[in-house]
Order: sequence, then structure tokens, then C-alpha cells
Amino acid sequence: MLAEHVERQEQTDADDRLTHISTVLRHPPPPRWRKDPRQDRPLRLRVDADLLERARAVSLVLPGQYQRAFRDYQSRALTDAVMTAIAVAELLTDDFLDGLLPLLRHRAARNLWRLATAGLCTGPERALLEVAVAARDASGGIPETVLDPDTQHLLALVTALEKDVAWHSPARFQVAANIARELLTGPQAEANERLLHQEGEEWNELYLDTLYANGDRQAHLQRGTTSYEWSGRGGGAVWRAERQVSLDNLGDWLTGPVQADTGEYVVRPPGWVLTHPPGWHALDLDPTHTGRLPQPYETWTDQGRALAFPYRGKQAVWPLQRQPNRPGFEPVPGAEALLAPAAGLKPEQALSYIEALLVDWNHQFDTEDEPDLRLALDVPVGKAYDFDLISAEERQHAMTEARAATLNSMDEIIDLLADDGCDEKDLQYLRQVRGNDRRFAQVATRLDSSIGARFQVHKATWRWPGLSVAGEFLAGTSTDLVQWLATVAHTRSSLITQQSMQQAWSYAFDRYAPRARGARRSRV
Repeated sequence: MLAEHVERQEQTDADDRLTHISTVLRHPPPPRWRKDPRQDRPLRLRVDADLLERARAVSLVLPGQYQRAFRDYQSRALTDAVMTAIAVAELLTDDFLDGLLPLLRHRAARNLWRLATAGLCTGPERALLEVAVAARDASGGIPETVLDPDTQHLLALVTALEKDVAWHSPARFQVAANIARELLTGPQAEANERLLHQEGEEWNELYLDTLYANGDRQAHLQRGTTSYEWSGRGGGAVWRAERQVSLDNLGDWLTGPVQADTGEYVVRPPGWVLTHPPGWHALDLDPTHTGRLPQPYETWTDQGRALAFPYRGKQAVWPLQRQPNRPGFEPVPGAEALLAPAAGLKPEQALSYIEALLVDWNHQFDTEDEPDLRLALDVPVGKAYDFDLISAEERQHAMTEARAATLNSMDEIIDLLADDGCDEKDLQYLRQVRGNDRRFAQVATRLDSSIGARFQVHKATWRWPGLSVAGEFLAGTSTDLVQWLATVAHTRSSLITQQSMQQAWSYAFDRYAPRARGARRSRV
């Protein structure tokens, strides 16, 4: 049955493929807490791995969902395939599903989810969506490609927010269920499914009515949810939309005209400046009929002489330069040393690796452009000493400062717990384990998880004072040092982007829910 379902789905247009209503409503829900019992029953399938991958590929995945993710964001592609295959053959229901239209087309299901995002919309999202609605109205139907760059950027952000990076929570699925019971039950259910699928004027009016619903209507849409403040997740989603658009634009910059001079490009978020060596280029390529890169580019990537990254539905290959005496491109000589640390990265990580190689870690910003996040390449002092970058005295000084900062963080945690009324015996034990970082964190978190989470172990680091990794490569820096710098830069840049998203979460909470800031915390 599953094999027949997958074959039918593969022969159907992506928007017209079928999904089961339980997928878009996330029913039954996962356990809210780790030790809570499951409400569903696991089904063990003895199926070829190839069929499982094909089944996932043709199943519904909502915007912002991933196969491996925090539980609110985890997709159910294989469950969807099995449930849909069964529902096509025979109606199945339970107390929750009873009366709901069991099968939807993918576009209709995604638009049901969009209504849920409008029905439970946070301040950061609403601010962006309302500006976009005004911009679309002002454009009067003008094609987006001829709009001014700022408007194009705004609409690209909204597209990413709505189609790729939405935030998830049990509350949003509850709103989706409330809307589904209005639209997808009774004699109008199939007509309303067509309305969701067609995306016509009626759909647009329904979406705007939901987004701009008055207080009574919002309360009706959100019935069954708690009063939890979700602004942090909304701010994180807007950040992810901005990050996705910035990486798309980075791909445009890399594949743009070959520059004879050093090019600069600002990536926001987090706000750092990239410098691109003169003559270096990324070439975007259409895949062959087998889905692979054309030759000789596939050979170059296999040999580690170039790196491929996904780019606007195609693949791009970097770093290339023009051949000196004939048309076409060739790999930058010696690029194997620069790209070796990228071996084993997933394709979707390749562009962020290239980004890390190009970051100017010591760029001098104008005062008005200074980022509000520390954008520095902090490297471990042990390896910095091994590479003769610092002296033994500098290493020891950094280690002493780091330990003092960690102990100071411990003292701050103890003071916060004391101010919060923590038992004196618990505080005394916490002081006794003050020299043990791991034990201190465990005890502090047990006493108060929100206060304990603020404890920070400071690492002994040294700020890299030199060029970008690519700049060091061109300057003739040793291969070992270049490869180590590339690895550290990629790790550090990933941490900085995570810190930037957390900062967006905090800003959103402070701006849109200041009274809830101290009492409630959410995961981005």
C-alpha cells in the first residue's frame, strides 16, 4: 500500500499531492515533557530504505519543520506517508479527527498552516507582515522584479518567513485545529479545501481577515491555548528569515561579475563584512539529467579543489578563476588546503563555511555601523601557543583571566539565588562546589533552572589579529595554520550566528512582552 501511494505521489504535481489532516494538525501531539508517556503507538515498518526515502520526499513538511529538530519543529514525513496511504484506501478516525476532512492537497494544507500563523502572530512577525501588506498594496500589482531593492528585500523576507522558517508550538497547532473545524467540517469542507488550494481572492481576504482579526475573533481562534508569550520565537523566526535572505544574496554576490579588485559585502545578520579575493568567482551550474554536476566541475569537487553549495535551486562551485589563455574557469591554485576542513560537511553547510573563510575579523566599522554583537575570531590559547602566535606568558595570563571570569560568574549565580530566597544550606553547598564547573552548573540548575542557565564557563582565548582565512591563504601562511584557522573560523562563526539569533529572541521579548520577560522564557 505504501509503495503504491508513493508512486501515485511521485506522478502528481507537488502542490496537488495528498496529505492527511493529522499531519498539519500534529495529531496526536508529542509528549510535552521528556518523561511524559506517548499518546500514539509506534509502527515498525519492514520496508526497503529506498522506499522510505522516496516516501519522505513526497510527504508534507510544513515551513520551519526539519527531520531532525527540537520536538516542536520535527517533521513527520514518514508518518504522513503511512497515514495518507491508509486514508486513501479506507477512512480512519478517532475522537479528535471525527468530522474533519481527512485528506488535503499539499498547497491547501500549507495555507491552512499559514492561517494558523496569522491567527497566532507575534509582534515581530506582525510588524514585518503589515509593512509587506502595505508595500504590496502600494505596488499595484507591479512585478516584484521591477520594484526598488528595499521593497524586493522586504518581500523576500516575508516569503522566507511564510514558506521556510515559521516557528512552531503546541499553541499554533491548536489554532490550526480550531480553524480546521471551522473550514473543513460539514457540507462546505470540500469547497473550503478548494479555496485554500486555489489561493485566489477569497483566500487572500480570509488570510487578511485572520491577520487583522479583532480581539474577540483572536480569542476565538486561540481558544484552548494558554496565555504564554511567544514573542521570542517570533523574533527568532524573523531572524531566520533575514539570515536566509542574506545567504541567498551572498550567493548572488559570489556568482556575480568577476571583480578585479577586492570586493566587500556585509552579511546581516550578524553584521560582519566579507572580503572576496580579486578574480575569485563562484559559477552556478545546471545539474545533469542524473542530478550531478557537469564535468569537469564534479571531478574538481571530488578532488577537493572546489566546493559546491546549493544556490537558488541549482549548484554553484567555488573558488574558481578565469583561465589565463582561453575561455572558461579553473580552480584557484592550491585551494585544496583552504577547502580540506570542509570535507564531511553537509551541502547546506557549505555556504556558511565559505562565509567563514571570507569574514574580515578585524574590520574597522564606522561608529554608526558598529554591530551590537562581538564579531571577533577568538581562538584557544593552547593552539595559539603551539603555532607560536603567543608567548607562554600571554597564554598563562589568558588562562588566569578566564578562570577569574568563571569564578565571578559563579558568585553572580550565588547572589541571584540568595536574592531569590534560596535555602541557606543549598547556598552553602553551592559555595563548596565552587571550584567544580560541572557540579556547580548541575546544582545551580537544580535549584533554579532559569538562574542556573545564566552560569557561564569562560574559555581561555586569544583574539586573532590577522586577515580573513582566505587572506591568510593568499598571503602564504602555512597550510597547517590556514586549515586550523578555517576550522576555528567556521566553528566560531556558527556560534556567533546562534548568539545573534538568541539576541533577536531577547530583543523581541523586551520590545513586545517586557512584563513577561523576567517570568517566562522560551526556546528559539
